[in-house]
Amino acid sequence: MSVNAREEKNFSVELSRWNPSGINPSAEIALPATPYELADALERAGTAGDTVYSVEVLSCQLGYLPQFITPDANLHELNHLARRLPALSEWELDCFEGMVMMDAVQTQYAPIPLERLINMTHSMAHCQVAYEAHDDASLGKFYADNDFVPALEKVSDEVYAYLDFGKIGREMREGEGGVFTPHGYVVQNGEIAVCYHSGDAIPLEKPDYAVLLRVIKGYFSGPAQDSEPAVYLKLPAGDGALMKAMDAVGAASPEECVFSVEDCMAPFLTEKINDALYASEGDRYGLVNELAEQLRQLETENRLPTYKAMLEEAPGDLSLEEALDLASMTEEFKLLSDSVSPAEYAKKEIQLMLSLSDDNGMSLFCNLDGYGRYLLEQRGTVETVYGLLEPQNGITVEQCLNRPGQSFGMEMK
Repeated sequence: MSVNAREEKNFSVELSRWNPSGINPSAEIALPATPYELADALERAGTAGDTVYSVEVLSCQLGYLPQFITPDANLHELNHLARRLPALSEWELDCFEGMVMMDAVQTQYAPIPLERLINMTHSMAHCQVAYEAHDDASLGKFYADNDFVPALEKVSDEVYAYLDFGKIGREMREGEGGVFTPHGYVVQNGEIAVCYHSGDAIPLEKPDYAVLLRVIKGYFSGPAQDSEPAVYLKLPAGDGALMKAMDAVGAASPEECVFSVEDCMAPFLTEKINDALYASEGDRYGLVNELAEQLRQLETENRLPTYKAMLEEAPGDLSLEEALDLASMTEEFKLLSDSVSPAEYAKKEIQLMLSLSDDNGMSLFCNLDGYGRYLLEQRGTVETVYGLLEPQNGITVEQCLNRPGQSFGMEMK
């Protein structure tokens, strides 16, 4: 199973970037995500080369948390938090909620910096949870019953029955700064740890692989187990790297290995690569390694975004062999990443025809969206999440696959 399948997705977020045209590109992503999934989401949101974007948390397994995350949160830091949360035990999650609420009470429910939220996940050493206490009265009785109030140790049973436990609990809560949560009373008696510093999760370099494989030893008598020792193989790789990975898991041949995708430069291909790796016929590892070489080459030539747009437009039953074929045909298309809508496409066309350098009021007098859609249809240009994909020689992505029964060329409407 891949990272995507193993890791529990606990956030769903939408990225967006302000666009002067009024059409703001956006992209949704589930977290935690892999490095290339994060990069792809930022690309789809039109933030390439720009660190200014907005984050909206659409859903979160911890329902109380989204209100404390600011729109200017960094995606990589939010992903780091999303990866930390599943590592916490139920008790630690209860402590985390208490710490969040303690901050909220002190700041009138202001947003909490991600750096502090991440550090809260490292700060359970001085936390206590009283699951029996859900209000001041039950908290006061809990403290009194457990001899946490020294002044009450010598009180007789007759007097004990008349104690104002609500007052005792309120004074203890206010003195400690604790809070009530749906799980009970939580107090953190120490400082929030400083294990993480702002920016630590933001990568300085791109991953040094095109495809990252997880390798474990398989068995002919049954399915592979996730408990088996695993190593990671960075593709493209030579025979030496493959042999080293095989030795590390105790496999005598590639056929004894179970490969799965941890990350891929073109995230769209992750599932298809896994499907191909699970197939028993042919040299599937060799095919994936060749595809990784193509992806690396496309990145070098700055053709990877075009390829990803082609994959989006390809038929849903695209095979891995066909995906490899498409990788060599990116010159057949041009990706207009700066044109995110038919209206912008039409505007650029009119500006080109009339040698205009700006809008000159055309949006007030022209149906730019209608004209843009007409141009897209006539030219076979399609809308993708990466931008408008414009064919250069009159053939579609599907026609590039040269499947039986296809007709070539675009019909005039």
